[in-house]
Amino acid sequence: MSKKIFWLASYPKSGNTWIRAFLTTYIFSQNNNFNFDLLNKIPIFPNKSQIQELVDLKELKKNKLDISKYWIPAQQKLNLNKSLKFLKTHTACVAHEGRWFTDETNTKGYIYTVRDPRAVACSKAHHSNLSMEESVNALINRDEIGYNGPNKLAEISSSWKINYLSWKKKKNFEGIIIKYEDLVDNTEKEFKKILLFLKKINNIEIDEKKFLKSINSCQFLKLSKLEDLHGFVESTGGKFFRKGTKDSWKNDLSKDLRKKIEENFKDEMIELGYL
Repeated sequence: MSKKIFWLASYPKSGNTWIRAFLTTYIFSQNNNFNFDLLNKIPIFPNKSQIQELVDLKELKKNKLDISKYWIPAQQKLNLNKSLKFLKTHTACVAHEGRWFTDETNTKGYIYTVRDPRAVACSKAHHSNLSMEESVNALINRDEIGYNGPNKLAEISSSWKINYLSWKKKKNFEGIIIKYEDLVDNTEKEFKKILLFLKKINNIEIDEKKFLKSINSCQFLKLSKLEDLHGFVESTGGKFFRKGTKDSWKNDLSKDLRKKIEENFKDEMIELGYL
């Protein structure tokens, strides 16, 4: 079987969808102008269409974590057409009851987006209508599970730390890690880094004119205005493209909650330059 899956992976509210917007605009849009329908070209995994032939969704509702039984079969099914495909996920690259989320026979590579967990906590609180304390507790919970789509399919996101380390430590397929903060500060440089990575391992063509037009179309402020005009189906509570800044947590997060995050993720935050 030809492994053709590229993952856009991240802990929730880390900038994954911004990269998804850019890639769908660059690769799939004829005029390189973004619209929300383009995001369907990089669907969320798992979703109904990927597993409905494998399991009775009514049965899956009884034990949502049984979704892990269908991770690999669904990917094998997707890979049957041997074409390059991108999938978005917030699932950590971990095993549940001995079943790994993905493997080297199905995955070509990954792009992992990481963001300062203090900013993630604030963004997640607004997006999911949680208190700041609830959001921070979810961030450090190694058993944290999210649910996507109308069928509420489980994403085992785990804690911010485990999610990040689980992808970073996967050495049996190639990947790059993009910091959200670098994406804000050096948008053109970071998107070019992504394309150079894709060119290296899958011969993605780099066209400078298309590249610059796609970046312009996917400016965060433009995405935010489009959401105001048309809504965004993946916004489950508060606004999805809300601020797009780096350091709003300095005003939004109490000292106690900030300390709680920093104590739990000290080593990783130092490694990433957040402390």
